[in-house]
Amino acid sequence: MSHKLPYGLEQYGIQFRTVATNGIHLNVAEAGAGPLVFLLHGFPECWASWGPQIKFLVDRGYKVVAPEMRGYGDSDAPEDIAAYDTVELAADVIGLLDAYDQEQGVIIGHDWGCIVAWHTAWLHPERIKGVGGLSVPWFGRGQTDTLSALKRQMGDNYFYIIDFQNAAAHEALNRDKTRSLEGILTGRFELLGQEADDRGLLERITLPDEPPEYMPRDFLDYIISRYQRHGFEPPLNWYRNFARTWQRTAAQTDNTITVPAMYLTGSKDWTNLYAQGIGLDMHTQCSDLRINEVIEAGHWLGQEKPEWVNGKIAEFLASIGH
Repeated sequence: MSHKLPYGLEQYGIQFRTVATNGIHLNVAEAGAGPLVFLLHGFPECWASWGPQIKFLVDRGYKVVAPEMRGYGDSDAPEDIAAYDTVELAADVIGLLDAYDQEQGVIIGHDWGCIVAWHTAWLHPERIKGVGGLSVPWFGRGQTDTLSALKRQMGDNYFYIIDFQNAAAHEALNRDKTRSLEGILTGRFELLGQEADDRGLLERITLPDEPPEYMPRDFLDYIISRYQRHGFEPPLNWYRNFARTWQRTAAQTDNTITVPAMYLTGSKDWTNLYAQGIGLDMHTQCSDLRINEVIEAGHWLGQEKPEWVNGKIAEFLASIGH
């Protein structure tokens, strides 16, 4: 790793391991000693997006395992689009638990990592001691797949997830990876109710004069380094499997997550506004929801509100005796 680690993580003895799981290899950052907590990043993120949580958990006597997820960083990135359905991504997590001898693991995800965490708890409840989700609620399998639902709900409006189905989307993001990452992570853009035209996501972002404090320069420099190998095509393939995941989970008769759960979100996050709009109640979605909290914040919750998120994680871990 040539780039200096962000968030002062150099002092935390981060080790990188290559872990075989579910037919691929993942690059995994680990630190600390004690009970294990697995942290799953989303898009467009990397393991170090969890920097404030890693420091907090290690200081509290936990061992943290933060993989670079399938298609990211130095982890494997299979070429086949179908290799990125959420059933496979959940199986990657189960393989990680096996690699670390965790009969029952504690997993916390953000954004897409959160969707993977929910699916892992839903499909493999016997393996999960507790599941935490930041920023994306558990929608369940639904009457139809997510993409079809979004197309129906968004009508003629632009929506990035629909846009991401096209190869042009990852080609545009790959043209200038620095600008793409800085735009998505630091810029301002309205996601709901935007008319469709010939603009893609990047053309809809307004960059601030200075990145927000919670996206420090050392973090931005580091995360840019993580996208040099695979670029944006494998991460966007996660978005291209909604129908496949829906088909592969047809045998699941119950949408409820039964393991102890925590959900945290920002009041300004589009997923929160969307969930409110469709009347989603996480207490209906999860039968053992220990913590369900909203704070005034945007999407990058663990970075924007680290003290709050860390406090809630500690509360959740205490509630499950971990």
